[in-house]
Order: sequence, then structure tokens, then C-alpha cells
Amino acid sequence: MIIHAIVIETLGLHWLLHNTSMTLSIVLLILNIYSIVFFLGDIQALRLTPLRVDDDHLYISFGLGKRMEIPFRDIAEIVEDAHILEQKIPNTTIEFIARDFETVHPDLLLTLKSPIEATLFMGIKKKYNQVAIRVDDPHAFKKIVKERLEKAQRDELI
Repeated sequence: MIIHAIVIETLGLHWLLHNTSMTLSIVLLILNIYSIVFFLGDIQALRLTPLRVDDDHLYISFGLGKRMEIPFRDIAEIVEDAHILEQKIPNTTIEFIARDFETVHPDLLLTLKSPIEATLFMGIKKKYNQVAIRVDDPHAFKKIVKERLEKAQRDELI
């Protein structure tokens, strides 16, 4: 829907501004074409870049806008309580949740031992204390994360 709106806006503004200011019309046309390419790239990155679990790290990305690498040794706890998950998410929590028209809550909340840096839109880096995640198969994901977390805790003890 956003892409269709941008295309229609591009055509309308280009036609309207073409009579008034040719250079402004062309500059806005180029910017709008760039925004369409960006949205298409973001959608493809969201679709084709799944959440990845390594032996020691959890790699999460959300399109071109957010990405984070979480070592399992830095995870303090996994929150699965529905009452906590349905509350408002604080500013110290990064969300990896695909939203649509309905209200969506995370499947689990990873509380970190210390703040971990995430890369946001345009390379901006910010540290977060918690990570809210929503996945397609929450039971399988929780099982994998718990196994890797237990393995990381065993490795720390050794």
C-alpha cells in the first residue's frame, strides 16, 4: 500500500510541480523513486533474512532498519509470562516485531546482563537492555534459545 501511495503521489506532484518549477519537480521525482527502491529493498531484506542462531550468538535483523548480535552468555533470563509481554514496552527494549493493523505482542523477552549495541536505520547505534521478539514458530525458537543458553551457562562454569 505504501509503495502504491508513493507512486501515485510521485505522479501527482511531478505533474503539479512540472508547470511551476522544473528542477524541484525532477529532484522530488528522483527522491520518490529512491524511496520506492528503499521500501522494496526493505521488504525483501525482511522476507529473505531470517533470524539466525549460531552456537554462541543469536543474530536478529528486521529488514534494513534494525539488526543485533546477541551472545548467549549475555542473556540473563527469558521472559515468557503473557502478563508481562502484553504490557507497554519500555524505551530500553528493542522490538523485532512485524506489525500490521492489529495489536501484536512479543512471544518472548530476552533480558540482557549488560546493554548490547544494536545497529538501527542509517547506521545509528544504540544500546538496549532487553530484546522483544516475535517469530513464526515460538515453541521451536524458545526450545533452541533455552538449549543454547544452558550450553553457554555450562561453558561459563567450566
